[in-house]
Amino acid sequence: MNDDQLSAALKGLIGKPASELLLHREPMLLIDRLVDIGADFVSCEWRAGSSAFAEPDGRIPAYTGIETMAQCIGVHAGARARVRGLGPPLGYLLGTRHFSTSIAYFEPGVSYTATCTELVRDSQGMGSFACEIAAGGERLATANLAVLEHPQG
Repeated sequence: MNDDQLSAALKGLIGKPASELLLHREPMLLIDRLVDIGADFVSCEWRAGSSAFAEPDGRIPAYTGIETMAQCIGVHAGARARVRGLGPPLGYLLGTRHFSTSIAYFEPGVSYTATCTELVRDSQGMGSFACEIAAGGERLATANLAVLEHPQG
């Protein structure tokens, strides 16, 4: 399947709940749904609310943006596997570079979007992604994440 065919197949998954494309489950599932995807990028949406990371007032510390970005990358891997007839792969966050945020917390009820763009991927499942989190058109956090994908099977 070439990149154009892959992108077309992936577009059919837009709007799917993240739980269909990831192995994560609540309270560790932070992403709500897939909002856009292509062969080399993915955007996911979520509302800050109850999670394992929430403070008593419902706010979630901004450093959890790293995990949210990683889960968005996982949605991309799960979607790529789904169009090939496979289940979600195991994924590992290997490292984070240049994490920067302009906020201290993700606020409850606010809709956030994580977008991750593939920088490189090798045949062994190692990859690097440039990621950002935005709300209301404003970029709130950025990072580069190194990941390893291990297919199920």
